[in-house]
Amino acid sequence: MAFEARAKRIVQVPKSYFWERLRAFDSINTLLPDNILNVKLPDDFSNSIGDVRYVYLGDPYPGEVIERLDSFYEEKYLTYSIIDKSCLPMVNYVACVSLKEVSETETEVDWCSHFKPVDASEEEVSELLSNLYYLIFDNIEKQYIETKN
Repeated sequence: MAFEARAKRIVQVPKSYFWERLRAFDSINTLLPDNILNVKLPDDFSNSIGDVRYVYLGDPYPGEVIERLDSFYEEKYLTYSIIDKSCLPMVNYVACVSLKEVSETETEVDWCSHFKPVDASEEEVSELLSNLYYLIFDNIEKQYIETKN
């Protein structure tokens, strides 16, 4: 049985800015600078569907996570998944991020994922993921403000 984690809110950035940051699949460490130790990319990485990134985390879940860019449709949605065994307490992880323009400076973001918990409860994993998505929202807003100053 698969479970769900979700984060949805209006983010105070233009849709094109959020999309640009989201589509920089090779730069996840800029969205989560305190959570990611390193990101490695294969030599043939092209930021295209099917590409993978190797993300290395510190505590509380030290180790490797291999993520694959599964699909995207320009400035509307992006899907990605975790492949192989990861250091996170879940398997069969798939996520979709949907964007909707609210105004020139506001974007509704709906980040939803499905997973099967491993060595943790559904609630623990769902909270972990939702908090991570909200942190990405916060970081994108902060970084957008920095670009304007």
